[in-house]
Amino acid sequence: MKKALILLGCPESPSQTPLAIYATNKLSSLGYDVTITANPAASKLIKISDPENKYVQNMLDLDRCLDSLEEKEYDLLLGFVHKDAAASFFVTFYQILQTKSIALVFEKDEKLVEEYAEMVKESTDAEIIAVKAFHNPNPVKVQLDKVLNNL
Repeated sequence: MKKALILLGCPESPSQTPLAIYATNKLSSLGYDVTITANPAASKLIKISDPENKYVQNMLDLDRCLDSLEEKEYDLLLGFVHKDAAASFFVTFYQILQTKSIALVFEKDEKLVEEYAEMVKESTDAEIIAVKAFHNPNPVKVQLDKVLNNL
């Protein structure tokens, strides 16, 4: 079975949690064994949003995951990038994993979307979805669906 790792950033964006659960569902339906890695705050939001683990079966602490990560351990990296720190984490995970990668870059400020997308583009060959979005997850979902349909 193919393995996917979803990398969550700081949970400040209201769109991140529903999009993470949505992406987990979509990737699972495409035959991926999905793991989410996140900081404690983002992990708690996922666990509260999916209390019976219907969508998310595998969760890892971000720091522990990073410490044990190995090249080609996952077949796909999907990273949520809505802060500069999240862009740095994505680039780090990309460099270690050396696998197919998708960066979901979203923010309410268009200039920040461009800035974060450029940070990812400069250091990776990842496919980048860059969308102005914050409260409404739909613009990101639409673009994510297009990319996932081509996997």
